Amino acid sequence: MPAGDGWFATRELEPGVWLVAEPCHVNSYLVLGTERAALIDSGMGIADIRAIVESLTDRDVLVVNTHYHWDHVGGNARFDDIAIHELGAEPLAREVSSERLVHYVAHTRELLERFGEFRALDERFFAFLSEETTPRPFPPGFDPSTWRIAPSVPTRLLHDGDRIQLGGRSLLVLHTPGHTPDSVCLLDEASGGLFGGDTFNTGPIYAHTPDSDVAAFARSTGRIAQLAGGVRVVYMAHFNRYAENAAFVREVAEGFAAAASGDVQWRTSSDNAGHPVREARFDRFSILSAPDGD
Repeated sequence: MPAGDGWFATRELEPGVWLVAEPCHVNSYLVLGTERAALIDSGMGIADIRAIVESLTDRDVLVVNTHYHWDHVGGNARFDDIAIHELGAEPLAREVSSERLVHYVAHTRELLERFGEFRALDERFFAFLSEETTPRPFPPGFDPSTWRIAPSVPTRLLHDGDRIQLGGRSLLVLHTPGHTPDSVCLLDEASGGLFGGDTFNTGPIYAHTPDSDVAAFARSTGRIAQLAGGVRVVYMAHFNRYAENAAFVREVAEGFAAAASGDVQWRTSSDNAGHPVREARFDRFSILSAPDGD
């Protein structure tokens, strides 16, 4: 049975792998070895993710950030050991713009206001929602007006090809620039579990921000697609379809190859902050690009 505690919801997805979800916002993952555990991303800093992690394991925990964006590092300050790709160390130490957080509070409030309509449709027709896919109000004691993401300093810098040893289990670091220059995926080669960060998502994949690059995305996803024979499942950081099969990895790679070559139909759209973007839609995901294609 899934467990939840206020803002978070958790579920054991397979032996030694836990989803730690901030439903409809960010999905973090706790991976257990015999000697230590890795928390893949630390969420948005809205509630105490360390307390949730400590309810699931008594092992020492290494936070592994898939990239430096605020919604993946918000709980870093609650932990002693933090790893990130070497290109993410400097931006990780910067203050997060309060404007970004203000926009996200507005987005969350709109999501909650509209959710009742979706729940009614879901109960009547779809039966899609579960504990870890149902949004909830901000937790008691959280004041959006004082919400800040503290800068953090990594204790370990990651490089392509590194292995994070957990005891009886290791995670292979795959540098996958595109969403950000420092983005990584993590592959549990023994089980075939790929933790995709924001390189793979089953909704809009953000390739439109100033630190993203569609051509780099195409190279990175193409590289991962070549490894798909060793992938059983890909776990993703956003949206309610947080797990997909290896075929999805190939689909995303094909989509980015088409986007990079200009062989897609773009339509006008917007991201969750209301910024204008171009969007190319595919069966199980879409790609957002800057309005001018840069």
